[in-house]
Amino acid sequence: MITIKIYGIDPYLLRNISKDATKKIADLYETSEDEINFLAPECLYVHNGVEQNTRNILVEVHAPKKVEVLESDAFKIISQYLKDVAINIECVFYYFSSDNYHKFINTDYPRFMSESNTVDIDTSYEEYDEEDENEEEHHHEINDEDLYLGNAFEGFEEKIKKMK
Repeated sequence: MITIKIYGIDPYLLRNISKDATKKIADLYETSEDEINFLAPECLYVHNGVEQNTRNILVEVHAPKKVEVLESDAFKIISQYLKDVAINIECVFYYFSSDNYHKFINTDYPRFMSESNTVDIDTSYEEYDEEDENEEEHHHEINDEDLYLGNAFEGFEEKIKKMK
């Protein structure tokens, strides 16, 4: 398992970076793409009271000790994909013994969500089927007569006073 945490990056940019870089990193480490994961916590990278996000990013790579010899090459790959989204990149590698890594994979489900096993639900209401009712019935304009301008708490004030 190799985890690459990137602080100071827009988390949504990580989708494309991960998609593009995963295979190269897996090939370098001679492991399955399933063993490469990226994280981009929503956080502020701050220096001397000033936000640095996207100007400066900090990368942490957590990997098994046995791949330590590939550190320089791994940094080259990582920085290649990050240089377009940040001005400055710092990277720290943390290594762990394989004895300290444990996992449980539920085989009842696919290991990861992917484009082929994910369902996107369109919640936009801009489109409508012409065979449905006409558009006027779908879009009701709100006018002054539709707005309730009275006291929404009428009657409750007396109950509150009695409770005190």
